[in-house]
Amino acid sequence: MRLHLLRSTAGIDHFIHTDDDGNTRYEAVAETDPVIEMNKAMRNHNDGYNADRDMRRVASIPHIVGLKWLNEEGWWWMDYTHDPDVAKKLAQKLNDVEWQHLRTADGVVAVNNGVLR
Repeated sequence: MRLHLLRSTAGIDHFIHTDDDGNTRYEAVAETDPVIEMNKAMRNHNDGYNADRDMRRVASIPHIVGLKWLNEEGWWWMDYTHDPDVAKKLAQKLNDVEWQHLRTADGVVAVNNGVLR
C-alpha cells in the first residue's frame, strides 16, 4: 500500500509504502524539470553578476536533490554557511559536469576560508 503523507512547501511529495509483510519504506518525489529549465535560461542570460559586480548567482538546487545527497552521502547542502566541509562538498558538486544543470552562471565555485566564492 502506498499512502501520500503530504506535499511540502518545497514541492516534495512524501509517501510511505507498506508491503504485505508489514515492512515500510519512505519515498520523496518532486519534479525538477522546471528548476533545471530556469537554470539553463539564467545561465544563457548573462554572467550572473549583479550591477555592482560584487555578487554572483551560482546555482539553483531543487530540495529533492539535497535530499538525495543527504540520503546517499550524509550531508545537507544548506549547511554550507556554517560548515566548511559542506561548503567544499557543495563546491565540488557545482564544479562537476554531472551536476552542471544546477548552475545558473558559468565559472568556478571555490571555497576560501570556509566560504563559497
